[in-house]
Amino acid sequence: MDKIHATGTIRKELHLLTTIDEWHRFAPPKRDIHWKDGRSAKENARAWIAAAPNFQPDVAQALENCPDFGPLRFWRGEPEARIFIDRHRGEHPNIDLFLVAEDDHGLMVIAIEAKADETFGDTLADRRRHAEAALASNPNSKALIRLGELVDRYGLDLQHPHVPRLRYQLLTATAAVLEQAKLRSSKRAVLIAHEFVTPLTDPAKRERNSADLDHFLSTAFGFGGQLTPGGLAGPFQIESTLNLYVGKVRTVAWNEQEASNGTINIPGS
Repeated sequence: MDKIHATGTIRKELHLLTTIDEWHRFAPPKRDIHWKDGRSAKENARAWIAAAPNFQPDVAQALENCPDFGPLRFWRGEPEARIFIDRHRGEHPNIDLFLVAEDDHGLMVIAIEAKADETFGDTLADRRRHAEAALASNPNSKALIRLGELVDRYGLDLQHPHVPRLRYQLLTATAAVLEQAKLRSSKRAVLIAHEFVTPLTDPAKRERNSADLDHFLSTAFGFGGQLTPGGLAGPFQIESTLNLYVGKVRTVAWNEQEASNGTINIPGS
């Protein structure tokens, strides 16, 4: 039997977001070119606006599949949430949707990273090359220091053959949700990769993302399985009182028959 979750709100600063237009107006992606039907930024907004004030059902199902989570008594979300993960100036993670929620077990924080078939960012090898170039042109650059500190958070070594292939965004998003859990004295931090399947997505690229997510879990936390849609890996004990969960969710955003017929009807446009 499905768990009954409380209704909640999605806000950006003082603005209550109830339509896709409001989401775009007050919480646009970093580049407006990313705001397209069939791509992750807009499909993420569409999925949550369509469900509101209820919790997005595919994400709810992933939580329901894990006994460590009960029916939500409260939740609120913020799109494009900038979260500081270190003391350095420069770009910090922008979480596609950051959620604070509460169930019978207490408070939790959830970071949603939405993907159609976009990558989880640069590899660490690419990021290190960019950081070294930045330092060569600007002795005050902290990019290489930031990268080293980020890798150290997970007890990893960039000289290890598996580490340079890790995707930078997975490390920063995880660091962001863990920082927020500590700030809010929450015992549970959840990172969810929410995949949107549309006619514009490439199955091979989506498979690449799945492999990158599994590689991250294996390398950083010793997870030996494959994360399937609707599943949560963990808990991974980060500190004595903080557990991390990493999940994967899949939403088929457009009807496949409509897509093949070229008669796509997109609700909420």
